[in-house]
Amino acid sequence: MYKNTHYFKPEYEQMMLKVQHYINQHLAEDLSLESLAAVGNYSVFHFQKIFSDSMSESPKQYVIRLRLERAAHSIKIFPQLPINEIAANCGFSSNSIFSRAFKNYFGVSADLYRNLPSDKLNDINKKKNQFLHTANDSWITPITNIQQKVESVILTSTPTVNTVYSFHLACIQTTLSHPENITFAFQNLLQWARPRGLIFPTTRYFGVWLDFPFITPPEKCRYLCGMEINADTKLPKGLHLQTVRKAQYLNYEMQGSINNALDVMLALNHKYLDIMGYVISEMICYEQFDECPADKFYQEIDRHLLFPIKLK
Repeated sequence: MYKNTHYFKPEYEQMMLKVQHYINQHLAEDLSLESLAAVGNYSVFHFQKIFSDSMSESPKQYVIRLRLERAAHSIKIFPQLPINEIAANCGFSSNSIFSRAFKNYFGVSADLYRNLPSDKLNDINKKKNQFLHTANDSWITPITNIQQKVESVILTSTPTVNTVYSFHLACIQTTLSHPENITFAFQNLLQWARPRGLIFPTTRYFGVWLDFPFITPPEKCRYLCGMEINADTKLPKGLHLQTVRKAQYLNYEMQGSINNALDVMLALNHKYLDIMGYVISEMICYEQFDECPADKFYQEIDRHLLFPIKLK
């Protein structure tokens, strides 16, 4: 997960997870260096050095990248939303600041980005990733043409729409930089849960996609590994509470690799939701696993993809 893990102290890792969770929950709010250092309980100088060494990005670069990538996803997924509203929802104080930052990062204006076909989006992402010095040999297969991929995906079961009632997860954050990161994160989660008697035969396990590698470089994609808990369960530093809200969810049962899951997500979002008369209501995807991912590889587990949706 972190760049310099060979000397990264455990207390630093816990602090980083706490700060990352805070950023996830407050992306549209004030995330100055001083406020993040206060969350981590370190001096500004010490915090910035720890963060930059571990993430290969300064805190400011990290926050701006998350905001811009969230905006880019929103621009494509929610075409009905005005761009200035998306900019404000992603934490930009003015449309002019957002416009400059977006063009500097993606190489095109937000308006042009919204109307670009998928093959052009892939070219933009390639250039952006080269600029960010991200890996070109990712284990996640790049998608060069979204529409072509959507048409080639054949679903093996029928998507359904179900009401999911609110519940709570204890989560640990990882990234998709390595194929076994999800397994390792769940193992760490269970190391905390088992001695406290929090695991039962009925315990449910979830993955939470916060980023998607269509826009975010795979090694920087945030992924939460979580298990269901009571809301009043006390969590240590490094774990955080994720509330799954009550809503209508598109439910699709599948098995396969990360690449298979991404293909299905694209097909569901760009084809089947439209046919069924729904649109995505929130930019997030949950995976409910039929078995504990700490004990079995991700690609071998049956699971349900859950998208929060609403009627068109």
